[in-house]
Amino acid sequence: MEAVAVAILDHLQAHPLAADSADGVARWWLGPAHSNVTVEQVERALNLLVSRRALRRLRLTDGTVLYSQPPPTRQ
Repeated sequence: MEAVAVAILDHLQAHPLAADSADGVARWWLGPAHSNVTVEQVERALNLLVSRRALRRLRLTDGTVLYSQPPPTRQ
């Protein structure tokens, strides 16, 4: 799970404005090295990153859940 979390953060470093569902993250954000990772494993990694405040979870009005980087904190 940690390797998947790192791959997600790597994607966000290259694409800081990216936002997607768990399915989209599994399908588009992870490279060929993670082609055998299930959506359930991606969801666990996403939840881990949300708990670490490295990602934010946003539920849309239609129930879709998107993940993205949290907004920058103001100093």
